[in-house]
Amino acid sequence: MTCPYCNSENVVCNVTIRWNQVRGVFVPRRGHYCTTCGKSFDPSPEDGLSLSAVVLEEITPAIRKLQESGDVIVVRHRDGLHEVVY
Repeated sequence: MTCPYCNSENVVCNVTIRWNQVRGVFVPRRGHYCTTCGKSFDPSPEDGLSLSAVVLEEITPAIRKLQESGDVIVVRHRDGLHEVVY
């Protein structure tokens, strides 16, 4: 994969690209990040394997069961936000 801005191959795929350092606020949005030019961009639809994330208010028994079976990953952030990665 190459960066659409600088055509570099130094791209980190499927990372959380929204973080406000001054406020310490986490805004979950997944995408790709180019380490050469420092710009983030959305994944293209023809990318092969990709992960998606959903923010949850609370963990339900159904989500907990999916996590135990290994179908999803539940991430708890420092600010108490829960994110399901699938």
